[in-house]
Amino acid sequence: MDINRIITRIIAGLLIVLSAGVQVGTSPVSAAPVCQETGENCVVGERGPQGGVIFYDAGSQQWWGRYLEAKVGSTFAGVPWGSTTSLYPADSRQALQRRSMAIGMGRDNTRLMREANSPLATSMFPASEDWYLPSKDELDVLYNYRVLNLAQPATIWNSLPMWSSSESEAGFAWYQLFQDGTQFTDAQGIRPKLASNTNYTMSPVHVGSDFSSQPMNVIKVRAFPVPSPSNPPPATLIGAVRENSDCSTKATGCLVGDKGPAGGIIVYDAGSDKSWGRYLEVAPQTCEIERVAFDSSNSTATIYATAAERVRAKAIGMGASNTTLIASKFAGAARSAKDSKCGGYADWFLPSKDELNEAFRVLSHSRKGLQLTPVGGFDRGYYWTSTDYNGNTAWTQYFADGQQFDRVQTLSANRQPPARPFRVRPMRAFAAGAVGISIPTAPVTSVPAEMRTLTIVGERTTVSGKTGIRVDGVTTGFKDGEIVMPYFRFPGETSFAQGSARLVVTNGEFTWSRKTGKKFYAYITSTDGLVVSNRIIIPAS
Repeated sequence: MDINRIITRIIAGLLIVLSAGVQVGTSPVSAAPVCQETGENCVVGERGPQGGVIFYDAGSQQWWGRYLEAKVGSTFAGVPWGSTTSLYPADSRQALQRRSMAIGMGRDNTRLMREANSPLATSMFPASEDWYLPSKDELDVLYNYRVLNLAQPATIWNSLPMWSSSESEAGFAWYQLFQDGTQFTDAQGIRPKLASNTNYTMSPVHVGSDFSSQPMNVIKVRAFPVPSPSNPPPATLIGAVRENSDCSTKATGCLVGDKGPAGGIIVYDAGSDKSWGRYLEVAPQTCEIERVAFDSSNSTATIYATAAERVRAKAIGMGASNTTLIASKFAGAARSAKDSKCGGYADWFLPSKDELNEAFRVLSHSRKGLQLTPVGGFDRGYYWTSTDYNGNTAWTQYFADGQQFDRVQTLSANRQPPARPFRVRPMRAFAAGAVGISIPTAPVTSVPAEMRTLTIVGERTTVSGKTGIRVDGVTTGFKDGEIVMPYFRFPGETSFAQGSARLVVTNGEFTWSRKTGKKFYAYITSTDGLVVSNRIIIPAS
């Protein structure tokens, strides 16, 4: 098998297969059974109960529902988002603004916008409908789905600026460029002397960007099944680091805001152990690294070759593997974080885009002027993430208000006065009860030695003279002779079954074929289930 041929097909052809379920103007993908409002028979990529596309599954029922469905197409907003008055009372404003960014908050945000007589909400999202303007994080999940699963995303949701329903501060709301996924408010000096962005009907042109001014657009989203009552969780920020001996000495019972085992602050709890761990602990301010470039060696090494890989690299749980990969290629922010011995631990990494955002969400409040944040000691400037943007730039987070966009990888400070330095705040992940291994006892297991990935593409073929399918795969980090496991389902089935075949990796590749003329859904996993490929859909013959 020619690996170049496979890679070419993965880049050029895989997403075409994946997009088969959401072509504009087509009927629902599965003729029967149809996705129900109760959540029965619902699968990401299929049509939802109201005819939109299901783009997110939380995995279980949440306070807001389980699935997110988006209407196909975007609509020109044509009216302002709102006024310069905040949606929230002054005494709890920052906590409520941070909460408004989260998945599940779009419906409540839109209701508050209507109550405040927002021109956008009252004209496009009437209370009689359950479609709403997505929150910042809901909009980002849709953007990610669009990149990962659609061959021609602009025919489904346009490459235009999209409003979210999340307020960042009085007079400013979050929006996202669907051209590249960057998330802006334009506040805090990003556009000098800007008093508000909620009056936008056209997006601005940002310094260094190739994107022209475009009309502000909206995408309608809904959640289902909605429980009753459906109340958001309390809006809380970390007011002080808590001493919890179970967390700091046993790595159990950790809560966001606790002092972690390595002396940092717990900023995220996944709720249960994942392949990467459960908790995220950000290093204390004393371990911050200042004035460092993402790539200090001006390397030409490729980190990720495709847009899909870069989107996956944004996710929570990806910081450690991103860091290992980047640090193996060149010196800079990732290697500096990886080499940190903060608190006597050696498993630090440069957080991914979404991981660093969790630190911003709970620690970036109550700053006065140019001072550091009272908890965590974060500067108002730029912090590197381990998420590559396009090979020349990488994602950063502006801690003045959380905007996330790309900066040139070789910069160690702003080009313009006052030339504020770019910073690195290391992070570590650990499972419940995994105290970790301090220096120099033994290697820390929470950082993988080598990134492992599975990527597949499928097509129609003939198997033993019968109609069938063929799946070709490419791996990284797998040894020759390793086994990978196929999973599949047919239309009308809501769960995947494990195939009987045991696929052997040879020279980083594997192939799987079977007889069937039906529409075929498939993915591949490692034997331990920790590495999962992309999912593909092969149309019926």
